[in-house]
Amino acid sequence: MTDNQNELLSVLQDEYLPKIYSFSRMKISRLHDADELAGEIILQIVKYIRQGKPIENMNAFVWKVSHNTFCKLLRQKKYGNTVYLTEFIPSDENIEDDMIIKEDIKSLRRELSLMPEKYRQTVILYYFDGKTYEEIAKIISKPSGTVKWWLHEAKKFIKEGMNTMREFGEKSYKPANLVMSCQNNPGADMEPMSCAKRKSAQNILLAAYQKPLTVQELSLELGIAAPYIEDETEYLTEQQLMKKSGDKYQTDFVILPDVTIGVVEKIYESCFPDYFDELMDLLESNKEKLISKPFNPAGFTWNRLLWMYLHLFTDKNLDRFRVEACKGIYGDDIPERPNGGKWIALGWGNIFDEISAKNGWKEYFSWDGPVHKMSHGEMTQGYFHYWSGVDSSVFFDIPVGVFAVCRDIIKGIDPDKLSEEKKLLFSNAIENKLFIKTDDGFKLNYCFIGKEQMKFVKSLCDGFYENASVYFKKAWNIIIGEFEKIVPKNLHWQMGNILSNYLNPFVTCSLYEAYNKGILSQPDENTKTWLSLFATE
Repeated sequence: MTDNQNELLSVLQDEYLPKIYSFSRMKISRLHDADELAGEIILQIVKYIRQGKPIENMNAFVWKVSHNTFCKLLRQKKYGNTVYLTEFIPSDENIEDDMIIKEDIKSLRRELSLMPEKYRQTVILYYFDGKTYEEIAKIISKPSGTVKWWLHEAKKFIKEGMNTMREFGEKSYKPANLVMSCQNNPGADMEPMSCAKRKSAQNILLAAYQKPLTVQELSLELGIAAPYIEDETEYLTEQQLMKKSGDKYQTDFVILPDVTIGVVEKIYESCFPDYFDELMDLLESNKEKLISKPFNPAGFTWNRLLWMYLHLFTDKNLDRFRVEACKGIYGDDIPERPNGGKWIALGWGNIFDEISAKNGWKEYFSWDGPVHKMSHGEMTQGYFHYWSGVDSSVFFDIPVGVFAVCRDIIKGIDPDKLSEEKKLLFSNAIENKLFIKTDDGFKLNYCFIGKEQMKFVKSLCDGFYENASVYFKKAWNIIIGEFEKIVPKNLHWQMGNILSNYLNPFVTCSLYEAYNKGILSQPDENTKTWLSLFATE
């Protein structure tokens, strides 16, 4: 025998013998007769291989022989426990020759559940409800010729399913997780986040991310009947999270890996500590002014102020670089969405291979953006990251108006002269340790910068931009190089907004570098929450 014949026999033995025996037991309950069927199937396959005839698709060939052999056996014997498909699908055509004549009810139901809606509806009306071609045509508002054609296509669909023994995909037993967020303004019911709360919607979006899929393909991948998939895909399309082209659906927003440590490492290795050293030279040369009372009403030490200045100087220049170099979508260019939203969706999903960390970076960068930049109106901004040990939700729990009251007190208003409403807001500030009560009164526990002082800080940032942008550009090229490979081309227009978030590690890399060098103050229970927070007038 040829090498190819030996290889086919080896594949038959290693991959298909157990499946053939399972197929036989599924068709025939009596053990002896099932073994007889399996033996005959194997014999027919081996004979064909030894004849040296070409086999283009081994999987399809095995199941075609299996069904042919089973049908042949049924012509010779009648098994009481076998369900005849002709009882459910009567037809004038000789379906027996097409290998669809006999099959068990479970397989028939499986194929109907996977069938496209127009075929499934026609099959049910004709074969199960007993409607004529003309009656069906009136019900579905189509010509009777279309009804006949769809029935013909439905039979071909069933035949294909019976021959290939369709198998459900991995997501049918191991569903993945998708976390949704968005840039700009969500809809009235918190779209797009609320659209993907269900596990079924999440896995449809994940499955159809890299390439468009039909309802049938999604149904097989998720192990969910087509009628339910149709409902979900139509809803997700209406909410503009998917696009439909012909009979296929594809996810219409960027989904990124939920682990991105490798990207952070590459940025660090290419840009640090050189970026950090240049930034520290700038800050140290202006230390005397930046630590003075107009810039530092809280009276913080220099190593405490650096928690904020490393953040502020880096972030101001990052914002400028994003606008000038990252080709983001802003303002009127952000699409208006259903239900009052104006957003670009973003997802994180465990559908990619995890990128392992070589240098222990996971301790410092969990996926929270990978650091989470928070803004409370236009007055305040802070960065939260895994190693600060702080839950960033604390920032959102602060009522609107608290920082405005804090600003008034910083500027000299006596807390005792506040209105009752503002006293209540100030008590919230104390509860959240924005102010700390001491024997000498209330002590400010975060950085505050007035208008005139911020003008000076901004001028320093502008002067540093040319140096900083050299490192930002290196990092941006790394980011684009990594993600162009995994983001579908049709979504590259959204990458500027989404991927520019991966420049945020310039903030935490700077803090990490300073912390390891002993330049930063040590966080404690009173200070760790607001180390990177600053507020302006």
